Amino acid sequence: MATPVASTSKLAVNTFKRAASSVATPRKHRVVFSGIQPTGVPHIGNHLGALSQWQKIVSEVKQQPPDSRDSLFFSVVGLHALTVPQDPKRLRQERRDMFAVLLALGLDDPTGGAVVFHQDQVPEHAELAWYLNCVTPVNRLMRMTSWKSKLATIRNANSEDEIDDSMLQLGLLAYPVLQAADVLLYNTTHVPVGHDQSQHLELARDLAQSFNRAYPGVHKSEKGKGKGVFRIPEVVLTTHPRIPSLRNPLAKMSKSDPAVASKIYLTDTRAEIQSKIKSAVTDSIEGVTWDPENRPGVAGLLQIHAGYSGVAVEELALKFQGQRGIRDLKDSCAEAVDASLSGFRVEFERVRKEQGYLKEREREGARRAREAAQVVMGKVKEVVGTD
Repeated sequence: MATPVASTSKLAVNTFKRAASSVATPRKHRVVFSGIQPTGVPHIGNHLGALSQWQKIVSEVKQQPPDSRDSLFFSVVGLHALTVPQDPKRLRQERRDMFAVLLALGLDDPTGGAVVFHQDQVPEHAELAWYLNCVTPVNRLMRMTSWKSKLATIRNANSEDEIDDSMLQLGLLAYPVLQAADVLLYNTTHVPVGHDQSQHLELARDLAQSFNRAYPGVHKSEKGKGKGVFRIPEVVLTTHPRIPSLRNPLAKMSKSDPAVASKIYLTDTRAEIQSKIKSAVTDSIEGVTWDPENRPGVAGLLQIHAGYSGVAVEELALKFQGQRGIRDLKDSCAEAVDASLSGFRVEFERVRKEQGYLKEREREGARRAREAAQVVMGKVKEVVGTD
């Protein structure tokens, strides 16, 4: 198994630690779920914003006593990819690549690692989504902004104002309900997400409460109503800032950007990393200062460097003052990124080539996920009356 890539967000882990330490002894068991779409190999923005936080949670859980470790579920959420047109051959490869990425990052470490699985191989996800659809107001989904922004991207619209619901398909409208099902299916207590997903997690919390009210079940004493099936999950927002494009620091790093040099993939070679960071857009001001508002390009490089070196951005800015500051910052940043990703690259290529091993890990992940999912679905069917 590869050595885990360097931490990118000490604050993100501290958020999880604070959540763990806030409960009086004995510590309550926690269930963490998070998912990522099958878009192939991620770029460093994906890693710094989400995947590194997953790695740190795995490291945290490994230190817990074996008989009381928290449960972790990290999923490639393939059903969400179907909300936009897909090429079957490409989707199949990108699903497999993303799964290999999660393994190469060490998320399924046998000493306390997560259940890593494909969401689309666990049919209970779609099943629970239908139950939740039946308690979800359509106008709540219509007010959500995500479907408009995605349609605008698909149709190359200049703005969301050009989009109306005549272009909308049901899967895209209802995918936040499927996302809620992803979370609630494991009786999740904590969900690490980026700020752009917080609206969807609020929906998941609301749907859990709505379902519990509609179907409270019977109290365990068999006298009166129960409390319902679902826990209300807590949102753990990542604290690492958004990573900007290397070619346009006013935009976020994105796979959809046609400029190859705008992003660094986790599998980029040392030479590719050096070239892309060397050509990163900064400014003509001499030296390095930490000023995200007025120097977004320099700030982006400092954030990337801090994420992979563990050195605070303010300390890095002081280090690279002077006439050659930006040039030296770029050289040092490239070195930090490459040093952190080199072990991952080796492990990813090994896992990706061993198709038999990869398929076995997929089957094992789906089996373990289904074991947990079927317990919750059994309780759902019991309170609804479909058991």
